[in-house]
Formats: sequence, structure tokens, C-alpha cells
Amino acid sequence: MKEEFTDYRKYFSPGYRIEVRIPRATGDPFRDGATIARLEEDLVQFQLSRDVLPAGIKADAGTIVDVRIGKDGAAYCCRAIIVTQREGANVTARFIGKVIPEEMREYYRIDTYIPVRYRIEPDTPPEQLRKKWHAKRYPASDKTDETLSGIPPAAGPHHSSTTPLAANLSGSGIRLKIPEELPIGTLLPMELYLALDTPEVVQIIAEVVHVSPLHPSLNTPQLFNTALHFLCIDERDRDSVIKFISIEQIERLRATQGSAVSLSNLGGYAAYSKSREIRRIAVTITIILVIAAIAALLILSRRNNPKGEIEQTFEDEIRKYRKLVPWR
Repeated sequence: MKEEFTDYRKYFSPGYRIEVRIPRATGDPFRDGATIARLEEDLVQFQLSRDVLPAGIKADAGTIVDVRIGKDGAAYCCRAIIVTQREGANVTARFIGKVIPEEMREYYRIDTYIPVRYRIEPDTPPEQLRKKWHAKRYPASDKTDETLSGIPPAAGPHHSSTTPLAANLSGSGIRLKIPEELPIGTLLPMELYLALDTPEVVQIIAEVVHVSPLHPSLNTPQLFNTALHFLCIDERDRDSVIKFISIEQIERLRATQGSAVSLSNLGGYAAYSKSREIRRIAVTITIILVIAAIAALLILSRRNNPKGEIEQTFEDEIRKYRKLVPWR
């Protein structure tokens, strides 16, 4: 954890300009410029470029955002969770995870259980699979939605008919333990079911990039550890996958802290931030009082000390001059 704090200080120093990407219900994230006001360990305060966000954009407590910064000719990104209610343009958040190059944002990974459907179509040409995916992902307005070729529709909005599989998931691919041994390069039409606030079904074509057999225990079927790269995926769907990973990570963080509080109170950072602010104000007041006391002592010292001969002579001559030449 201390190493991560060092990374935060290395990349996100107070005064630096950053880009904050706030998720929205549809489309790409909303992007706004901001300035870092404060950084203490993983707690960051920044000021957005506006007091009022556009309609439909929320930066409430519990919102997970991407924070991006340019440094030394490269771009870096880190996720953060807003931990207090926003006050105008001022936002307080907590960094989660590591600082990584911007182009590697989709490589956030997590081990999880996720409902997955896939279809093996060895005789279907790759171009035809891509066309099927495109028609499925971007259906014509005059056509009803269809499932992947040969895959039955999911049962109900929560897809309870799909059994979750152990998976290592990222925004760029997934690793599954499946009973089929697939050749490298095989293309699989897939559906991932993401348990977000509004459940989402992500349509993907994935390519098999690595396969290794697992050693089964007695009376268990042979499984193959299969790594797949997302070959065809809409960028909005990729953002949904990353959002799902972020939420899973936050839930685990809360579990390790032994707390079931809401995200807005995660880790007591609202109280922590307030106490730090009070201490900072107290230190500032103390410094001002010390400076005022020193100034008062200097003034008293000057008044009480006898004047030197030269200074006394100068003042006497000024008095004589005023008597000779009255002021007008």
C-alpha cells in the first residue's frame, strides 16, 4: 500500500492539471478538466472546471471515475471513488488501484464469478462471425433484437438460467476454465452478463490465445484453462466491463475492512478529511499568533529602549526647525 501512495505522490501532485472521466448511463464518459488541490496518501481533492455539471452527469459519493494526467510526454490513469458529496466544483475522492499508462486502462484485472454464454462454430468463417456480431450489437431499428446464432435467449432480466463461471476478467479479455480444448486462434461468439445497477449483456467475439490443461482431482471432469482476447467489442461495453471490475474491487475492499457501510462513507474518509482540515486550520492560526507575538515584542522593545545619541540629536534639531518654520 505504501508503494501505491508513493506512486500517487509521484504522478498527482497538488497544482497539477488532470482530466476526470465521469461515467454516464449511455455513450462515452463525460470528460472535464480539473486541478489537484490536495493529496494525502490515497485521498485526493480536486476542483473541476465548473460548479454545475451537464444534465445526466452525476459525481455523487460512490461514483467511480478515471483520473488521467499527462507527464513527461506520456499519459497515465488511475481509478478513484468519490467519498463525499460534491460541493460545487470541489470533489474529494480516494484513489483505488495502481497508476498505469493510459493505453493499459483496459488491463485492470480481477478474479470473479460471472455468467457467460459462448458458442463454438468451427465451420463459420471469421468474417461471417464478425457480421453476426455487428448485426447483434447494432441491430437495425426496424428489426427486433435477436440472440447469437444458435444461442437461446436468456431467461429473464437477471439471466438466472446462466451458471456463473470462475473467470479472470479485464477490459481486454477473459480467462475461463471450460471443458473444451480449443485450438489457438478459435473465435468464440460470447455473452457476458454483468450484474450492474442495470444488468447488462455484453456481446463479444473473443479469440483463443492460450490453452493449458488443468490437473483434475478424482472423479472431476477435465477442464482447460483458456485465455481469450476480446476481438470484437464496443467501447461502451468495454467501459461497462471496467465499471463491473471497479465495483467488484470496491466490494472486496469494504469486506477486508470489515464494514458494510455505504460507499459514501467508505473508510470514514469524510470524518478523516474533516479532522485533517481542522488540524490544518489550527496550525495556520498558531503560526499567525506566533508571528503577531514576535511583532508585538519588537515594538515594545523599541519603545522601552533608550534612544541613541545620534537619534536624540536628530529629533531635537527637527523640533527646532518646526519652531522656526511653522507647518502650513
